[in-house]
Amino acid sequence: MKTKEKDVEQMVQITESGLLSLVASKLKDRLLFPEKVEEAKKIFTKIKFSEL
Repeated sequence: MKTKEKDVEQMVQITESGLLSLVASKLKDRLLFPEKVEEAKKIFTKIKFSEL
């Protein structure tokens, strides 16, 4: 399947900060690295605390 070039005049211009806010809103409340979280949980369960 070939892509066709679209007319540039109809494209929307968006600032970098606007684009970042769109991406941030899509990623809100998502866990990006679940394997890292599980690894950290395992490490925290092995920690022993001592009273001072």
